[in-house]
Amino acid sequence: MTSKNAAWVLASGSPRRRALLGGAGAQFDVHAVDIDETPTAGEDPLAYTQRMAQTKALVGAERVGGGRLALGSDTVVVLDDRILGKPKSPSDAVRMLESLSGRKHQVISTWAMANGNGLLGADHRVAEVCFRALDRETIEAYVGTGEPMDKAGSYGIQGHGGALVERFEGDFSTIIGLPLGPVLAQLTTLGAEPAPASLVAERAAIIKGRIAAACDGMDRRPTSVTLVGASKAQPLGPIVDALAAGIHDLGESYVQEWQEKRRALAETLRWHFIGRLQRNKAKLLVGEVSLIHGIDSVRTIETLGRLARAKETEVKVLIQVNVSGEASKGGVSPSALNDVLTLARGVAGVEVDGLMTLPRPGGLAETRSAFRRLRLLRDEYATPESPLPSLSMGMSGDYDAAIVEGATHVRVGSALFGPRPPVAAPKDVC
Repeated sequence: MTSKNAAWVLASGSPRRRALLGGAGAQFDVHAVDIDETPTAGEDPLAYTQRMAQTKALVGAERVGGGRLALGSDTVVVLDDRILGKPKSPSDAVRMLESLSGRKHQVISTWAMANGNGLLGADHRVAEVCFRALDRETIEAYVGTGEPMDKAGSYGIQGHGGALVERFEGDFSTIIGLPLGPVLAQLTTLGAEPAPASLVAERAAIIKGRIAAACDGMDRRPTSVTLVGASKAQPLGPIVDALAAGIHDLGESYVQEWQEKRRALAETLRWHFIGRLQRNKAKLLVGEVSLIHGIDSVRTIETLGRLARAKETEVKVLIQVNVSGEASKGGVSPSALNDVLTLARGVAGVEVDGLMTLPRPGGLAETRSAFRRLRLLRDEYATPESPLPSLSMGMSGDYDAAIVEGATHVRVGSALFGPRPPVAAPKDVC
């Protein structure tokens, strides 16, 4: 977040970079600099971004004075060794997007840091992005949103433009406009930001920065998204580190494992059950967890209602919808959702708080489409009495896209805790 008289300044007016860094908890001032950004004749794209980032950092440091560090950055889209900058007009944006349609391109993001004594360091990252084939109608509809007009290459992957992308390779924040992890690490090395308390805290900062950037692209507040740490099979150490990093919502998939962790951890945690619930285990969760994700059976809802009434409490649930139609996944079909909702809404002791989905593994455009379909189903079946405010969708590899499509809960495991250690399945798994 911005802070008067912070140790360093961001020499950029980009709202995306400000959201990334602020969401990650960095403390900085913003001093945008205006320089000539015209490429020189024959200038290599990487050399161009390096020159831009370094010039912005040096000019920013000179202007703020006081020995404060300035961070300059530049991002370009490169197709066939040509730099695609920001569009000069809507027709220019259409032209750029037509050239990117169905093709792979590179995104180069370079940063530099400087103070009154000169350049302190610089580096860059490269990501590759592949667009799906776009028709003219799709391109013009996207340009009509106005989103492309201030973005290199005429698209923003963290906003509506993500629906144009089939897949990408590399760090997502590089494509947004600032490689967040290495930039934060260099700020720490130079003493401009405190060192994270743990590896989990470092990962949590990056996740929170990306959540903030996704929300910024959709005019949402980061607080509208609940980050649920998917802690299945994780040992207590990383979980304790996550709590220290300000993550207080944890999701477990096995009742026995959840019980063991609950006994060992703080009572102030908000527990989410994110696995497939067996009815004979339901009594252990009622009144003890904040939200049960992934209910796909009216019989289970009736069981939960009976148990909740016996305890004189209410249990919040999300209905899992199989939007991709995969036989291997649970969830009610979209065509059956209205009937299930009607029956569930009539069960005393149960509050249907929203919907949940697990999309088919695939490209970004396909995943976005699945998330969008869940949101549209919610919009179709929400009522004033039962507005279905919660949408649980998005995991480590796609939570940015889920937020753009309306997610209120993202379930992040490996991106936060690292790979799960190999362990035997708990005894309550069939």
